[in-house]
Amino acid sequence: MLFNSFDFAVFLPLVYLLYWLLFRKNLKLRNLFLLVASYTFYGFWDWRFLSLILISSLMDYVLALKIHQLPDTEPRRRKSLMILSLVLNLGFLGFFKYYNFFVDSFVSAFAFFGKEFSYSPLHIILPVGISFYTFQSLSYTLDVYYKKMEPTHKLINFLAFVSFFPQLVAGPIERAKKLLPQFDEVKTFDYQAARSGLLLIVFGLFKKVVIADRLAVFINQTYGSIAEAQGIAMLMGVLFFTFQLYLDFSAYSDIAIGTARLFGFRLTTNFRRPYLSASFSGFWKRWHITLSSWFQDYIYIPMGGNRRGPSRKLVNLLVVFFLSGLWHGASWNFVIWGIINGLFLIVLDPVLKLEQPGSTFKRIFAALLVVAGWMFSLVFFRAQTFADAMLVFGNLGFGNAEMLYNFGLNSREFTFALYALVAMMIYEIVAERYGEKLLDRFFASPVYVRWGLYLALTLGIIYLGAYGAANDNSFIYFQF
Repeated sequence: MLFNSFDFAVFLPLVYLLYWLLFRKNLKLRNLFLLVASYTFYGFWDWRFLSLILISSLMDYVLALKIHQLPDTEPRRRKSLMILSLVLNLGFLGFFKYYNFFVDSFVSAFAFFGKEFSYSPLHIILPVGISFYTFQSLSYTLDVYYKKMEPTHKLINFLAFVSFFPQLVAGPIERAKKLLPQFDEVKTFDYQAARSGLLLIVFGLFKKVVIADRLAVFINQTYGSIAEAQGIAMLMGVLFFTFQLYLDFSAYSDIAIGTARLFGFRLTTNFRRPYLSASFSGFWKRWHITLSSWFQDYIYIPMGGNRRGPSRKLVNLLVVFFLSGLWHGASWNFVIWGIINGLFLIVLDPVLKLEQPGSTFKRIFAALLVVAGWMFSLVFFRAQTFADAMLVFGNLGFGNAEMLYNFGLNSREFTFALYALVAMMIYEIVAERYGEKLLDRFFASPVYVRWGLYLALTLGIIYLGAYGAANDNSFIYFQF
């Protein structure tokens, strides 16, 4: 079920009303209701994969209890159960997401040395959101193993935590020690949380359907016909994807966080204006924050982090970015994308001293450099193959302006997209300046200002949204 679909427009109000009218006082019934609602939400894609998320959840629920029950005098048994959780979780993820990729790579490697193999790839359907809920469930077992939290004995609560529908498919990737206790809280309706949640939902939908989906029309056609997209058309396709990816993914996070607020739950901020970062390390503290922190806590730090000298730190960072690239997709292009960003952080930050404070001019220059480097790396993220990525780079330029409107957007739509991006970046700069006070000031403003914005966003979604059969309106990160 898509957030930007008619199904969700019916589903959310219905679940919301039932939640507050019938189930808010009885915790067991409330959490059971949320579990049923979440499984219904997920089952809209393919009900068969409900068994996968159920098995994965039950597995970690039982293993965490077993790990907790074992005394410290039996470290090997505790560790073996933790490893079993890793093997089972990553085994599911590896089979559904990476089986054909690894087999293809294996066959290609042997072919390079003159050994030919023939095989038929399996037609495996990738379960939506498997990368997200696998990491969320796995972090629970790891936190119990490292004694960062005690396991829950409430099965329904845990199943609801793993499958909580606002963030099930594309995050934020929540930690059990933050989200799981919220299923034990007695919820009371909070008007302030509800209206801020609704604003986030509407704002997220606006970013998604009005801006990101309009950019997608141009991007899909330029990347779909790279040989024809010459000069400035290809350059704008690369630039537009830089913003489409951010607006599309941050829109999902906004809608997820806003939807959770409607039900009295608090989710983690997943984006904090990353395109204003003045260093590559700062960028990764603002972009997909919950995934970055997951890799830091469960891979980078256990490998030694920065505690074993500069050389080991560099190796650890490259391993993290290699795995981050692979997490995003079963393709060497994603791995290249990850390693490039790791090298940016390792090389450019210290060489250009981007992390050191400086003048306003230096900060602007650094922010532009970070965005330019990110944009360069995203060619590998978006292109289907390495050869396609090389062709994109070969076609970049400032010529062939007459072809600019041959890729899905006429001059009026193209101009509108540019103005929308400028307006969005102005908003980001203002939000960076005022932070949370900006929202407080907005809600303290006169009623005509507040409702004027509500109406403008709503009408914009209805009348300016990029709809149509030719446009794929699904969220980009659903494929991961």
